[in-house]
Amino acid sequence: MGSVQRMATVVMVGLATLSTILFLYLGDEDNRIKSEAAEQQETSIERGRETFLSLCLPCHGPAGEGYTAPGEAGTGRIGAALGGVNTSLNQQGINSQGTPVAGGVAGRTAIIHNTIVNGLKNPDGSVRMPAFSAANGGPLNDEQINELVLLIQHGDWNETYNQAIEQNGGYPTAGPNVQATQTAQAGGGEASTEAASPAAAGGGSEEASQEVTVTMHDIYFDPAELSISANTPVKVILPNAGAAVHNFSIDALGVSVTVNPGETGEVVINAPAGEYDYYCDIPGHKDAGMVGKLTVVEGAGGSAAAASPAAGEGGEATVAPAANGGEAPAAESPVITMHDIYFDPSDFTIPANTPVKVSLPNEGAAVHDFSIDALGIAVTVNPGETGEVEINAPAGEYEFYCNIPGHKEAGMVGKLTVQ
Repeated sequence: MGSVQRMATVVMVGLATLSTILFLYLGDEDNRIKSEAAEQQETSIERGRETFLSLCLPCHGPAGEGYTAPGEAGTGRIGAALGGVNTSLNQQGINSQGTPVAGGVAGRTAIIHNTIVNGLKNPDGSVRMPAFSAANGGPLNDEQINELVLLIQHGDWNETYNQAIEQNGGYPTAGPNVQATQTAQAGGGEASTEAASPAAAGGGSEEASQEVTVTMHDIYFDPAELSISANTPVKVILPNAGAAVHNFSIDALGVSVTVNPGETGEVVINAPAGEYDYYCDIPGHKDAGMVGKLTVVEGAGGSAAAASPAAGEGGEATVAPAANGGEAPAAESPVITMHDIYFDPSDFTIPANTPVKVSLPNEGAAVHDFSIDALGIAVTVNPGETGEVEINAPAGEYEFYCNIPGHKEAGMVGKLTVQ
């Protein structure tokens, strides 16, 4: 009986110990669940960050501050603020401008999610932001969209910013003021400007007798219209001055050239007379307005002419000077083109005390405005449309700017000289 009692005692002690361990394990279940959930959320946020840096960075900036980011004058950010360093606002159901959202946190989540899925349109129906959902022709599935929403609402934007800096070898500036030779590697290394081997449209390669330049920006081509000679090999130089990877594609000619930020690609085109569309085939970029038109002209004397930049020394894009030392000519109808986010030209001259009609085409993806407070002028123009205004002013200098919120601060300003 003694051994049986000892065995029973051992069993009882063992059961008591097991019960204690089980009790402690179950008592800590909530903490384990929370820890696993936090780990899963962080993993999802990191995947969302990768998506953001790949697709959203050019328009919204490395800290998610869009066109309100400081120090961005003239760099062309066109996206709305996503919260930036004020991400906690999203967790309170308040948007990045500090305005409470109907439905609180859930309402804010729904707004962000629906915007990514369906995109945004301007009042005239033109695309302001493309739809990114695969169901609407975009590149993202439901899980990727949920991860992106999670990043926007709960991610550390300092970490996103730091990864953007590391990925781009410096601050990823966007827009027309970026040089293709910007520093692109940590440690001050120069971005590679060595072009890829030229490929002739239609296959093979051939020596080009002329050159033109089409610069890739975030998110547009400059120029957006290009003319070259028919049945003549023409080298098209493709510097990428944006912060994102871009592409130059012409389906009808079998052309597709992808160029990393800060680098330069090229392609030789020898095509029959006609009109051809070119576009960026990176998901979402064509829908955002990164398109252009190539006109191949018969009997043009073998000259290739670009509408804006030409190839300059060192392979960089150079803008052909306008009359009056780079200013728009003082003519009856000067043209001031609106881009995202700058005016071209940003300086122009007209005669004093003379009615002058100014044409205002909007070639950007966003609504823009031409305002001169001193003259009581404010003309708002939808994307793809052209506005105009007649100016009759005394001699002097006048500031013009875009009064759409955030655009003036982003550098969309200019100077009118009346003499």
